[in-house]
Amino acid sequence: MTEIDPELAALIADADVRWTISIAIPGDDDFPTLQLPSELVTYSTQRAYPMSLAARRVDKRTVLFVQVESFDVARHETERAGWAVPMRYTPRTDDERIAQALGFDEGWEDAEPECMFACDHRFAVFWRAALARKRFGLTTTDAGSLYIVELDDRDIKPIETALRAWTS
Repeated sequence: MTEIDPELAALIADADVRWTISIAIPGDDDFPTLQLPSELVTYSTQRAYPMSLAARRVDKRTVLFVQVESFDVARHETERAGWAVPMRYTPRTDDERIAQALGFDEGWEDAEPECMFACDHRFAVFWRAALARKRFGLTTTDAGSLYIVELDDRDIKPIETALRAWTS
């Protein structure tokens, strides 16, 4: 597993385990959901929330880094935004260094950053439940609705890597 510079990792806020809840949805009475503080995510039913995940070693411990972005669904459809893969570049800011170190510097061209946080072994139950379903919910404390985050192969690998490290 790749290491990340501890100084860069220190710039990323730790997640709060109280953000993980289970809610009942049709067909699943114990659906894993991230309920983030509203100051971290500008939540709207008109936005989509792509996430990037990366498992990294930081000072002998495994951390799952999560980046939440968002984009306007209607604008995304009409402007046909594509997937942007960065060319070689030299990061100039801490945010660019973090994005490059975690592999978060590619994604939807029209996505806007929302927040980034780090999950440690205390989040194993949540990520195991999300992995079993290949999805989880995203909401904020005052949203009143739920966004479903579907996990694809790109998302599953870092979750599996973190879970293996946390349970060994």
